[in-house]
Amino acid sequence: MDVPIHVIRYFCVLAEELHFGRAAERLSITPPSLSQQISRLEQQLDVKLFDRSPRKVELTSYGRQLLPLARRVMDDHDQLLSWGRSIQRDQRTPLLRVGVVAAGAGALTTAAIAATMNAVPDARIEMRRLGFFDVGSELENGRVDVVFAPAPMPLPPRIRTEPLWREPRVLVVPAEHPLAGRDSVSIVETNDEVFVAVAGGVPEVVDWWIVDPRPDGSRVKRGPTADSVDGLFELVAAGAGVNIAGQSASRQYRRDELVFLPISDIEPATIVLCSLSDSTNPMVHTFRETAQALSPLVDATFH
Repeated sequence: MDVPIHVIRYFCVLAEELHFGRAAERLSITPPSLSQQISRLEQQLDVKLFDRSPRKVELTSYGRQLLPLARRVMDDHDQLLSWGRSIQRDQRTPLLRVGVVAAGAGALTTAAIAATMNAVPDARIEMRRLGFFDVGSELENGRVDVVFAPAPMPLPPRIRTEPLWREPRVLVVPAEHPLAGRDSVSIVETNDEVFVAVAGGVPEVVDWWIVDPRPDGSRVKRGPTADSVDGLFELVAAGAGVNIAGQSASRQYRRDELVFLPISDIEPATIVLCSLSDSTNPMVHTFRETAQALSPLVDATFH
């Protein structure tokens, strides 16, 4: 048995109005057409749903039993249509999912997002914080469209990188550390320190961040590890060791227990914008152009 949804609606409206003329007007059909549709429904169900007379229309006992079921069907149908319309709206709305590793590109991250929202006012921007070594997999799996991340880092061939920002690296120490009162330090002054570092990372990348080996050939003393910036800084605050981070971390992760000291004699960190080279999302191209226009490294090359 197949009862069309429009016939169920006809039944519900007539059950509310109990008048063929008024119900037909609400449904934008003629009273004879409505009467014919209701008669067909009764024949199909093999029950009488309405008692009709020249003076009134009333629901039968079967009609009263059917009414809550029919209303439930109509409610479900309306919800389905509403859901479908919302999906269509979402598909028409430009979407950009932005991933950020650590502090990203600092103030440039915020400026690029704000400029993109101004350029595409109806765009929906979703932010997601990523782990140090999640960039490639998150982009290839489609969970993010662009990522602000520090270089160097290993990436699949499909990932396009564009340099946006360079910033000094800083030594992160507990507030009570002997070096905490200094304006800056040299890397050799940290040779006796224990360094906390990223867990499970690519060794060459971890070595670059903690400068191992040192210019004098000495090796770094390594301590506990963590899989996030918050975890690393928690270890530093607890006195488990020191760490090296980009300068923007001093603003993004500021806390009383930590001091961020510029390191005077190591190369700065480069923040790159990562995206799939074959991305079909037009918002990716827009965001690339916006970020490049704001970047002081717009003429640089980096792969």
